[in-house]
Amino acid sequence: MLNMATVQEALKTWYKDGFNYQMDESTGPFYAMIDKNSEDVQGKDIKMALRYGKQGGIGNRTDDGDLPTPKSRSTKQAVWETKNIFAKIMLTDKTIKASKTSKGAFVQLLEQELEDALTDTKDDMNRQLFGDGNGTMATLEAGASATTHTVDSIQYLAEGQHVDIVDPADGSVIVEGRYIESIDDADNSVTFSGVAFAATAGHVIAIHGNWESELTGLGKVFTPGGTLYGIDRVSHKWLNPIVIDLNNVDLAETDIQAGIDRSSTRAGGKIDFLLTSHGVRRAYQDLQLTFKRAVNTMDLKGGFKAINYNGIALVADKYCPAGTMYMMETKDWALYQMEGWDWLSKDGQVLTKVDNKAAYWATLANYCDLGCSRVGAQVIMKNIPEM
Repeated sequence: MLNMATVQEALKTWYKDGFNYQMDESTGPFYAMIDKNSEDVQGKDIKMALRYGKQGGIGNRTDDGDLPTPKSRSTKQAVWETKNIFAKIMLTDKTIKASKTSKGAFVQLLEQELEDALTDTKDDMNRQLFGDGNGTMATLEAGASATTHTVDSIQYLAEGQHVDIVDPADGSVIVEGRYIESIDDADNSVTFSGVAFAATAGHVIAIHGNWESELTGLGKVFTPGGTLYGIDRVSHKWLNPIVIDLNNVDLAETDIQAGIDRSSTRAGGKIDFLLTSHGVRRAYQDLQLTFKRAVNTMDLKGGFKAINYNGIALVADKYCPAGTMYMMETKDWALYQMEGWDWLSKDGQVLTKVDNKAAYWATLANYCDLGCSRVGAQVIMKNIPEM
């Protein structure tokens, strides 16, 4: 018999497990490859031991000389708070009542709501993996009062997104809670809901309420200097990545090999994952065609496919910045999370009545963040000409 009790139970068990599985397997190739770590989350904080330098107890001596003085590698404890990510669905009372005569109709309705939430949550998590934590998705150009404005890039924007216009200098929200109604690819223009507003050059677009609350993504980890995981990277330079600037010179295989070699010589890294933009991947494929080589592929976890570069996976992602290639050793990365995705529940109830509305909502939450335990072994190659 279908009733609210059976629906609540289904949401708490089967749907929750399925949501976690789908998030782990199909959010994106990088997300699928990295570990999901709950052991190093204590309370609401992530605690990650960062080891660097050399072991000091190694040395040569004469027959009767004193043995080397032992000294462990240096360790710096990184401690930072998990980020709070939510996925919320809502069902109106009228829709529920209209489906009561058919168990199949209600299940189909519920599954469609969950599928939509899953699809959009995966996409947004993948976008955040490439960000710098503040939430910037695009930067506005100056413009007179209007509802349509030009931005520097539409790569991270989509119709239907609920967004704020933020002044990044102080984090103040200039225009709050607008929806993106349309996007023009031809001129990078975006049309917002609501009344007209003047655009100030340098102000940015962020998901509504997300400013400075997003994952510590690749944009943050691969930008040298500043603070990462609560540690000053100016005085702890081993926490900076290796940066290779191609200065818009065409990509060569030796450039990729140079990044792999530098990771090995600097930090003993073993690069096993190359993550890049679609345009850079096309440039690499064109390079292979120039030498009349076949472009071989390999299968990855989650059903993703990659180009096989000497046994290393080369993968493109729509959210990777243009002209960029990240070279990573995947074992150094993890999504640190308290317990994975779970329902917010009150007295065991997943579906709760919306105040002053004939509707019910349910919310999935994950308290997590991306972490890298050996940033100094990771490489970013930038300013690569695209095709």
